[in-house]
Amino acid sequence: MDNIDHYMNRRTIIVGDVNSGKTSYTFNILKLFLKTGHAGKIAILDLAPDNIQGIGGKMEPPQDESLLYLTTSILAPRLTGKDKHHTLKLAEKNATTIEKLFTNFFRQKREILFVNDVTLYFQAGDFQHFIKILDTASTHIINAYYGHTFSDSELTRREKNLTEKLMKLCDQIIEMPL
Repeated sequence: MDNIDHYMNRRTIIVGDVNSGKTSYTFNILKLFLKTGHAGKIAILDLAPDNIQGIGGKMEPPQDESLLYLTTSILAPRLTGKDKHHTLKLAEKNATTIEKLFTNFFRQKREILFVNDVTLYFQAGDFQHFIKILDTASTHIINAYYGHTFSDSELTRREKNLTEKLMKLCDQIIEMPL
């Protein structure tokens, strides 16, 4: 991971369980890109919720006006939902909120796209819509929850299925150990 050549013009996904270091690993790759002067070519879609019960957390990139950092308030459905129905409603609200970020990204396209915690969108979002977002950039660094922390549910199965579907479309998969 000492230079950006491993990532340029490729689709990379970093997967792992909760607290396995996915966001930190992604952030370290971002720092490599920034160090080599690519800030003006980078967009970050930060889809992570704020840290709740030690789970989640935004990337918080360095202040650089040429870097496009897009985020919003994202809920943690499985941690804050009162029941199955409420959890699904929260996931649907996230998908709608995230799609507004996608619209903003489309207006300000960049060559290099970082996505923190795509699985929050996969819980209720449109996979093909996400692929259209990816298709606007040539380099992708994406991280996703792919583990066993959360119990089996319709939401967890959907998220896992779409993460596996995305993994098949990636040039490289980095699996984080626990």
